[in-house]
Amino acid sequence: MSVLYLDLEYGISGDMFAAALADLGVDFRPLEQALQRVVPGVRMGFREEVRHGVKGRAAVFGWENNQPLRMLQDIYDVLDRMDIPADVSKRSKLAFEGLARVEASVHGVGLDRVHFHEVGALDTIMDIVGAFWGLKKLGIRHVRSSEVPWFRGKVQTAHGELPLPAPATALLLQGKKIRPSEYDWEIITPTGALLLDQLVEEYSPGFSGTLKQSGTGFGKKKKGFNGLRVFVAETPVKPRGYLKDQVWVLTTNIDHLTGEELGVFLEEIMQTGALDVIYLPGIMKKNRPGFQVQVMCGNEDLGQVQDAFFKHTLTLGMRIQCLERSLLPRKNTQIMVDEEMLQAKEVLMEGRTYTRPEMQELQKLAHKKNASVVQLRLVPEEKSK
Repeated sequence: MSVLYLDLEYGISGDMFAAALADLGVDFRPLEQALQRVVPGVRMGFREEVRHGVKGRAAVFGWENNQPLRMLQDIYDVLDRMDIPADVSKRSKLAFEGLARVEASVHGVGLDRVHFHEVGALDTIMDIVGAFWGLKKLGIRHVRSSEVPWFRGKVQTAHGELPLPAPATALLLQGKKIRPSEYDWEIITPTGALLLDQLVEEYSPGFSGTLKQSGTGFGKKKKGFNGLRVFVAETPVKPRGYLKDQVWVLTTNIDHLTGEELGVFLEEIMQTGALDVIYLPGIMKKNRPGFQVQVMCGNEDLGQVQDAFFKHTLTLGMRIQCLERSLLPRKNTQIMVDEEMLQAKEVLMEGRTYTRPEMQELQKLAHKKNASVVQLRLVPEEKSK
């Protein structure tokens, strides 16, 4: 399968991503024409550029006349009128909604009051639609990335001076793998963070497979290299599409803890990085009621999980096994439940996508709506017709 790998060493923005796709050979003129039929005078071009001796492309976006202030529904109207594939339109709408919800959270306003002055509505349309449209043209369905470099500093916005990362960017980077860096300027924009949130399935130092192509997209700032390097690789298709990893399973038999102490242990061990904990009741030696405890964790958390296991049980010993797991491909996404957007897990199996909201998110919404989790999860009959 074809995989696009993003090298985030010098950051990412929406126009850098689009320019990198153009450098890979994507012809954006049909998309420009589709947008021009809705918003006359729009220009979506890319020029060749050389920085630090490296050739790449930079986006040249523009438009005629003053543009109106655009709210989320206005963006939807533009997308509905554009002659683009249905899946590109749908993914673009979901991305814009995700960005609007982050902006609404940052500024403390309702979703219907969010406008796109900060990132520029037309700029962002070209960035976001261009990303999904360009990936479709390249036939790429999987995107991976290096870890995200953390940065600091200040930025001037329509709301005044703000710390970096910008609040919207920081929210969009939640759940991503971060590494420290020395950058003191905005190397990741809100739109760049949005694309990471919407596209990237996995963060890793590199990739395996056969390298087929590479491209570079330069940003607007002429500060440093400021370029996003992307690589297209062909990777072996894993059997049945399952992923593989390894976990550690720690097991012991216990007959000396009270029920209260067991409850404390189960709570504490999850705070140390355990992926899962189960206990199985049984009869121990001398006919004592007892239980078996199994704790699963990743390699990076094995030491602290093992320490906590001994500390909170005072068991005399435990069995430790390293096991291989088969995993369904998954990524973090969002899903609409009762007119609220919730964080969710999206998994792929046999060519079909299944989306499941996170239980904690459902619990929060259930409390807010004065309903039960079951009522939110099961679609009412009148809505399912």
